[in-house]
Amino acid sequence: MPTQTFRNLPRGKRDKVLAAAINEFSLRNVDEAKFSNIVKDAGIPRGSIYQYFDSKDDLYVYAFEALREQRGEFAKPAFEDYKTKPFLEFFERYYTLDSEFLLRHPQHIDMGKVLYSHARGVSLGLIQAIKARYNDIFIIGIDYDKDHGRMRPDVNGAVLADFCIHLMTDIFIFQNITERMSLSSVKKHLAGTMEIIRRGVE
Repeated sequence: MPTQTFRNLPRGKRDKVLAAAINEFSLRNVDEAKFSNIVKDAGIPRGSIYQYFDSKDDLYVYAFEALREQRGEFAKPAFEDYKTKPFLEFFERYYTLDSEFLLRHPQHIDMGKVLYSHARGVSLGLIQAIKARYNDIFIIGIDYDKDHGRMRPDVNGAVLADFCIHLMTDIFIFQNITERMSLSSVKKHLAGTMEIIRRGVE
């Protein structure tokens, strides 16, 4: 994570470093990425980057978590439906908002594509952390529905949660297949998928 020296920088300078890091990690995995490219893009002295982050891995995690925070803030309205409406309604809204944000910010998709194509080391750790976060949210919502009669009690919550996790990350796979996704196509695919899921759980 960033050092106190980095945290003490003016917001504008921190944003430049972050933007340069995101740009580099959107093009190259963490092993292939170079501090020299980030330094040049950010317009800072080469030696200063070592005062801001202890390692390239630390900068990578910081950049990725910054993107996750932005995505989470955009999708936050979906949590108005969490446990107040059936889990699948919450999930559909959550997935739609998350997809809308990603389609508005294609660099986030690019960084995700690089992450999932390099599933080892610090990248694998991030993927596992993402899965754990989603799993905790989804399992609780699914169990709540089962306890309140909104979902069949015999539904395997762990399997359903895992399936939903895959849907949340599939956008990076879709983007590898087609360069031009649209929100309408994402919504159409989601609607068909949710119809199949509902037939199995309700």
